[in-house]
Amino acid sequence: MAGITRAWQGDTIPRGPAGGEPAQGDSAQGDPARGDSARSRHRPRLDRVTRLHGWWYPPRVLEPEVMDGGEEAAAYIGSAAQAHLARLDAGWAERILAAGPRGPARVLDVGTGGAQIPALLAGRRPEWRIWAVDRSGAMLREGQGDLSRKAAAARLRARPFRLSLAEADARQLPFAEDAFDLVVSNSLLHHLADPTAVLDEIARVVRPGGRVLLRDLRRPPRLTFDPHVAWHGRHYGGVMRRLYEASVAAAFTPAEIEIILRHTGLAGTVVHAEGPYLVVQAGPRFRGSAMVR
Repeated sequence: MAGITRAWQGDTIPRGPAGGEPAQGDSAQGDPARGDSARSRHRPRLDRVTRLHGWWYPPRVLEPEVMDGGEEAAAYIGSAAQAHLARLDAGWAERILAAGPRGPARVLDVGTGGAQIPALLAGRRPEWRIWAVDRSGAMLREGQGDLSRKAAAARLRARPFRLSLAEADARQLPFAEDAFDLVVSNSLLHHLADPTAVLDEIARVVRPGGRVLLRDLRRPPRLTFDPHVAWHGRHYGGVMRRLYEASVAAAFTPAEIEIILRHTGLAGTVVHAEGPYLVVQAGPRFRGSAMVR
């Protein structure tokens, strides 16, 4: 568990057979600093959409992929906007609970940050066995105290708290094929220059008939970008406001994410534009073309 937490007694993480091999879609010639693929299957189509819609949408501006700086991690976990972030997390957790399996299930949260959302799920669904992974050890450590308190509270109620964390790259998830009944992710995709390999990995580890639920920020059109950031970022200040604006600028548009999904193992998923977010939902495992609603 990369020294973050231990798996609960009697259970083990289902490891994939390929260990250190590159994840699907990765290449040795990719950018080593970002870990991105040198070969992007969606790139030509995405370039055409970007050119055609460049007059409507601002260009995508990438931000650092991993929040390993203490200032950045603390801004997300301990800022004055904590109450607002908690409401957003609680709403997303309710969405996952409503869409998730009833009864025992194996659940994976990819790009978990401080693991606030899987902690909410573990408290409400003690029958779920949840793994949460992130590349940033700083983010995982920031959430460790809150997780310990929630686990202790669950023990007092004689309820299991089946949540394990691991530091792992989403492009090379250390899990076997078809290992999970439900895979979720919140605000990961906008950190990636090319999310193809991550989406392929999610498709690989969810079982046939399993469910996928992903949420990320949405990049608004040029004319509404500043009002969008001002309204949806009104609870933030200082470092957090700067990080939020950078995240919105790095997010995908509905057309972009639809094209990317079409060229991954999640082809056939449904994309919803919901306020400041894009929501990707699949279940059971889809095949075909992605649809934007």
